[in-house]
Amino acid sequence: MRTLPIISLAGLAKADEQEIQRLYDSCYELGFFYLTDHGVGRGLVDKTIEVSRKFFELPKEVKLNYRQALQNVHPKTCRGYVPLLGEFLNEETGFDPKEIFDLGIDKPLSEEPFVGPTLLPDEETAPGFAATHFELQHEIMSKVTPTLLQGLALALNLEENWFDRFFSDPVLIQRAIYYPAGEGRAGKHTDNGIFTILIQEYFPTPSLRVYAQDEWIDAPCIENAFVVNLGDMLQLWTKSLFVSTPHEVIHKNPNASRISIPFFVYPSIDTLIKPFGTEDEFSSKEIMLKNFSSIWETYEGAGRANELVK
Repeated sequence: MRTLPIISLAGLAKADEQEIQRLYDSCYELGFFYLTDHGVGRGLVDKTIEVSRKFFELPKEVKLNYRQALQNVHPKTCRGYVPLLGEFLNEETGFDPKEIFDLGIDKPLSEEPFVGPTLLPDEETAPGFAATHFELQHEIMSKVTPTLLQGLALALNLEENWFDRFFSDPVLIQRAIYYPAGEGRAGKHTDNGIFTILIQEYFPTPSLRVYAQDEWIDAPCIENAFVVNLGDMLQLWTKSLFVSTPHEVIHKNPNASRISIPFFVYPSIDTLIKPFGTEDEFSSKEIMLKNFSSIWETYEGAGRANELVK
């Protein structure tokens, strides 16, 4: 049975030629890989999963105090709590049986979309929820994202700091997802950004499935490893040299809910993406706004959902 490749972030940090080649092969062939040696503490990961589950176990009327409609950032759909059957990723499966909470990098409110603070539960309502998520966010954005961008640049035969100018003020959609026991699901979709760093709560049986090279590949949990997948923006940027791959989640465990914590990483909001070898130019901001409209307003699905296999 085919499995996803494993990439060492420590190896990328050292610009190890074999690791850079493995990264290139993974991005070219599958668009998905496991990331090990990432330097993020297991204790922090476990605590973030724990405080997320406790938030989702709160009464619905409490969680709705942090719903999208009460958020201040534009679009409101990029932040806050979404109840069961609230998000639409794929027409085939419709609204997903999962709950979510989205937050971002905490900044003053801006006229730019996706930039500003998140309305979060306080310590009395959800002890540790905000603080722990922000601590994990700092680890991901300071330890993992810059090194991964350097590795991607080297894999593309660019200077290792080539992406830095586009990520001076990155946009982040950080999400906690609650899949209820026996019925949790996320419909087939592609992600919209540059890449996604996914933390899966450990279960012995896989829930995440990846569709690559005309076959479905299970992505089981590996201890102390993150899952990384490329997004549509990077596929566009590299003129499809690196691929953004369809995937879905089907959580069938009848006895336990499942928590996932993905980090959807985007460049600075004013970035103009110029696909390699072309004179074309695309606005990162407009790509993001179109995708959010497709999910939350027109119900066409996420990323390239309309193009995906049935």
